[in-house]
Amino acid sequence: MKIQPKTLEEAENLIFDILNQGDSRYNNFKEEELLASFLLNQDIFLDEVSIPFINKPSPEELIQHSIQKEEKYIAKFLLKLQGFNDKEIFYEMELKGSRPDVYAEKEATSIIVECCSCRVSKIIDFLSEVQEVWILTRGETPWEEKPLFEKMKWFIFRKGLTWEKAYLQLTKNKLEELKKIPSPIDNL
Repeated sequence: MKIQPKTLEEAENLIFDILNQGDSRYNNFKEEELLASFLLNQDIFLDEVSIPFINKPSPEELIQHSIQKEEKYIAKFLLKLQGFNDKEIFYEMELKGSRPDVYAEKEATSIIVECCSCRVSKIIDFLSEVQEVWILTRGETPWEEKPLFEKMKWFIFRKGLTWEKAYLQLTKNKLEELKKIPSPIDNL
């Protein structure tokens, strides 16, 4: 289901709920406002997708991941539904100075999956490299009988029709801001 906020405040609240998830380490109002403007201008599209039923994994299937074991198992399952195989799915690899929880690549398609809360700036940073960024929120895993949290949700951020133009302008704006910062060697 496509999600299209109508106001900046609605977009910021949506981004806060999806990416922050109560984790104050990721509070960044400037980045939330930037991503919200990308959503409002349809430079980035956002969809919420239903997570299908997934059988509970055996302990052996979870052992390969040190943290977020169940979420990474779900990410792998969903990526396999999209046609990726085990050799095309990677965990905690380096990309743009970050470590996405899951990275999948085949032919001309690449997807990043972040499990649980995530730094807001990662969405735009990662979309500059891949076609989609998925967020799996905290919550009840698809096999739980008695959830402790709200049900886990699956969100997909993807490039909008005006992505290239908006990202180019963002890059130019950042370069202009950098030029305004005095350098110690300017006074030599």
